[in-house]
Amino acid sequence: MNNHLDYNNFGQRTVLTIYAHADDEVLPAAGTLSLMSKAGWNVLCLILTDGSLSSSSIKGTRHQEADAAGKIIGANYEFHALEECNFSTQAVIKVAEEAIGRWHPDLIITHAPQPEKYGHRDHEVCAIAVSNVATRKNIPLWYSAPPVFLRDFEPNFFVDITSVIQEKVAAIGCYESEANKAFMQLDAILILSRFWARELGHKDGYFEAFEISRQWVDASFFTAIANSNKQVIKQDWLGI
Repeated sequence: MNNHLDYNNFGQRTVLTIYAHADDEVLPAAGTLSLMSKAGWNVLCLILTDGSLSSSSIKGTRHQEADAAGKIIGANYEFHALEECNFSTQAVIKVAEEAIGRWHPDLIITHAPQPEKYGHRDHEVCAIAVSNVATRKNIPLWYSAPPVFLRDFEPNFFVDITSVIQEKVAAIGCYESEANKAFMQLDAILILSRFWARELGHKDGYFEAFEISRQWVDASFFTAIANSNKQVIKQDWLGI
């Protein structure tokens, strides 16, 4: 399996996100996943739990909401039924390894590691397990920004999602069963996206932030940059 990112050939690439709960994938990364889907990536979202502890008492609600969000951002979902607040790293490792064997992802995105005193226990267990698998399988790995707690999260990669911010808002809005949570509110979504823009010195626009844990590129990446720069220089010279 060829796991490096080929920036000349997005159409044959697969991104696999692995998150503890349905909605964890859209809060930090809906815009980025939408952009990847539009660029031809195969976007797969793996959800570890069945949402039995969600705000809705109707079984399967979170999965239905996730499917609706997936239609907006161009993602397909795979659901598992690990017990919320009680699953182990070994259980996640098994699920992740099986998924990797089926989908052969070129990139994995998951929770940023956050100590339990700052974040959600399930997020931390998921982050540890997925990091273990990605390292052993030699697969590029990005951590997405926590929706609330930013302690110890040091982003080094930012994606301009201004063009798809409405899609991000709509995807998050699909999770009506979780709408009462503060970080699901429209103002919270926009403020955090604007915060990352300001971190980059942008007065306008919306961004998502990631911490690249593992990444590599091949020679074609540098060729693409060189060709892109030549095109920009040519356009400037021609006054285009």
